[in-house]
Amino acid sequence: MEHDFENQDDFDASEKPSKSAVKREMLALQDLGKALCELPFEKVKRSAPVSERLLEAISQYQSCKSFGAKKRQLQFIGKLMRSEEHEDIEAWINGESVEQKMQVLHMHAAEQWRDRLIEEPALLADFIQAYPQAARENLNTIIRQASAERAAQKAPKNYRQLYQVIYAILKAQPTE
Repeated sequence: MEHDFENQDDFDASEKPSKSAVKREMLALQDLGKALCELPFEKVKRSAPVSERLLEAISQYQSCKSFGAKKRQLQFIGKLMRSEEHEDIEAWINGESVEQKMQVLHMHAAEQWRDRLIEEPALLADFIQAYPQAARENLNTIIRQASAERAAQKAPKNYRQLYQVIYAILKAQPTE
């Protein structure tokens, strides 16, 4: 019994992926769809890079009650994910979008400015020089009150308010 292996060099494994590879890819897309379904729908609707059809499928998934219905809907979402830009969706879920990174940077900067201003109120002039729109806010009073709260070990009401004001100022500043 002889086999015809003379054209074995012509066979290219990269031409068509194996069934197992296709199934792994589909399960990965289904898992990505499940991660989308587990997020709050309003957040997904507001900022996720997904199509209207996929949004509708996610909404239907979240309204399903039985395990079987959820499983079928998740398979359908996995099928819809094939036509989506799944790299963008995965980056969005992982928080790798530029907007999310900027938001995190603004939050950290606001925390640092808040703590520095409470420790050294004289830095307010530097803050106003860096962010001229801060001059319109009543930061000096809020800083004094936050400092007094901290010394008296009271609830951090003004401490939080100072953060919110600084965060709004930083977020309003045009990025370069």
